[in-house]
Amino acid sequence: MRRRKVELRREYEVLKRGRLEAQERGWRLEALIYELLESESLRPRRNTRPPGEEIDISFTDGYRHFLLEARWMERVSVGDVFAFRGKLEGKLAGTLGVFLYLGAEFSKGAIQAMTWGKGINTLLFSEHDLDDALLRAHSFREVLEVKLWHAASYGQCHATYRSIKDFRGNS
Repeated sequence: MRRRKVELRREYEVLKRGRLEAQERGWRLEALIYELLESESLRPRRNTRPPGEEIDISFTDGYRHFLLEARWMERVSVGDVFAFRGKLEGKLAGTLGVFLYLGAEFSKGAIQAMTWGKGINTLLFSEHDLDDALLRAHSFREVLEVKLWHAASYGQCHATYRSIKDFRGNS
C-alpha cells in the first residue's frame, strides 16, 4: 500500500498543477480517490446513478455508509452543499456525506448556514484534508475518523484534520 500511496500522491500533485481540462481533471481526481479508498478497504463504488442524480463515489466503513462528492472549484456556494445534502436526505437514515472541495474555501457565513439549527450529515473535506490522507503517516480512514469525532463532539463539519489535531494536542 505504501508504494501505491506514493504513486497516488504524485498523481495528485500533477492534478493540483491544473494543466488538464476541467472535465479530465475531475475524472482523474475521482479515479484517484477511488483508488485511495480501495487501498484502505473502504469498499468504494463509482458513478452511482439513482434516477435524477449522480453520485461520484459511495463507500462503506464498517456499518457506516458514505456518499462522496469531489469538486475542483473556485468558489463553493451554500447551494452546492445543499444540493449534495439533498442527495443524502433521500437515502437511508444515517448515510453520511463527504463533500471534498479543492481550490476554494467556504465563508464563515456559508458554514453557519449549513449547521445552524440543522443536523449535520455532511463533512467538508478541503484540499488540506486530502493532502494529509495521502501522506504516508496518515490515511483517509484516520482523517475521516478524526473529522467525524470532531463533528460529533463540537458540531463543526468544516474543521480540517490538521486544525483538529492541533486542537486536541493543546487541550
